[in-house]
Amino acid sequence: MKLLPSCLATLLLVSSAAAFSEPVKTREEAAQLAIHAIRKFDLTTLKDECVAIAVIEKPSYFEIVVRERHTRDCGGTPETGPRLFNIRVKKQDGRLTSDVYDGISYMPVDHQPGQKKQAGP
Repeated sequence: MKLLPSCLATLLLVSSAAAFSEPVKTREEAAQLAIHAIRKFDLTTLKDECVAIAVIEKPSYFEIVVRERHTRDCGGTPETGPRLFNIRVKKQDGRLTSDVYDGISYMPVDHQPGQKKQAGP
């Protein structure tokens, strides 16, 4: 697993739409969708520069591993980068699921952790 060299803030090249229904073809597209969701739904309280992601390509989805980034400004032990959560980006249509809500089950990314999912209209 190779961590992307830039911090979270520099990975966002173009803001993506909240509802993505096109195929996701590249690691960069998957990273952009994940970063957009992390920001939109406040999936972490850490500053962008204190988060690192790694993108792993699987046959039907991209696995985004979100970790703490330890630096002088962010704190923590520099030799470590604890995993916070993972996000899966489905290649077919860009749908996002994550284990951010309970640390175990992959559920749709559509609300902030600690808040109940909003009921439909």
